[in-house]
Amino acid sequence: MNTDPAHADDHQEQLLVPLAADDVAALGSDGEQLAALLATALHGLALLRTGRASTDELAAAIEGATGLLERLEALRDAAVRQDAARDVPISHKDLATAMHLKNRATAQARRRTLLAKPVGELERWATGTAG
Repeated sequence: MNTDPAHADDHQEQLLVPLAADDVAALGSDGEQLAALLATALHGLALLRTGRASTDELAAAIEGATGLLERLEALRDAAVRQDAARDVPISHKDLATAMHLKNRATAQARRRTLLAKPVGELERWATGTAG
């Protein structure tokens, strides 16, 4: 992933995302795409906390956070779908815990709803099968 400053005269601190070499290889350019979206969202968060965000910067923060959220939701949905296809999937109780839900009935309903929908393009992206 590219961690060079946007401008040669920028003095920036860096946050590192520790990943195994196998993970980086499996992600390819999608890892850089996610890193860019995360960087945009983090920059927006910093602007909000300092109160110095312009309208354009707020719009960029919203766009970056939305793109990141969409991909994270696809990751979650693909993981739930892939788990449900196993002979012994995660229990509804453990799924509720993993999804930060108060009860297993809600987890069960969400799993059922997800499985009733066709696999979306971002889910295919998450599994590396997008065409």
